[in-house]
Amino acid sequence: MNQSSMGQGDSDRSGEDDRHARLRDIDESLDRLRADLTPPPADAGDNVDSGQYLAAREELEGQIELLEYERDRLRTELGLT
Repeated sequence: MNQSSMGQGDSDRSGEDDRHARLRDIDESLDRLRADLTPPPADAGDNVDSGQYLAAREELEGQIELLEYERDRLRTELGLT
């Protein structure tokens, strides 16, 4: 076996390790974002407060959706699905 093929195996393993690390990061981020998705306050206040709450919630939901998509893609690449 030549060195270039040995190096390729190391490179593949390093890439897989990177994907596993990214997957852990994504799971941690998803946990934090989901914890931030609190129900609206009981005293919703005025329409401005309600609008700000909805805008913030939609932004968090969008971030969660993107991270879930990336997590699913990585899990597929790593054969974890």
